[in-house]
Amino acid sequence: MDESQLNDLAQLLKALGEYNRLSLVYKLCNCSAPENAMCLCDCCSVDASVTSRHLKALTQQGVVKMEKRGRERLYSLNRTAVSEKLRALADAIKPSEHEFGYR
Repeated sequence: MDESQLNDLAQLLKALGEYNRLSLVYKLCNCSAPENAMCLCDCCSVDASVTSRHLKALTQQGVVKMEKRGRERLYSLNRTAVSEKLRALADAIKPSEHEFGYR
């Protein structure tokens, strides 16, 4: 992983490191279609404006995709980008078969 990729991963982990944002991501994992902020409020113990701010932060980090339909903003998990970054980290963490006696 180069420095740019490490920085991207650090920003992703920072975005996921706040409880309410992680709750939103987990909720979006179970959604088959994009959701508006009001529908996502029930997973957090915060009001709609705070939920919207968290969704904005997640969108800026590429964790969540946002699309506008008229006045409504719909959010969905950017599954490919998030899973690729987390998988790269998991692969780097995973011990080799010869390390520590793992087989």
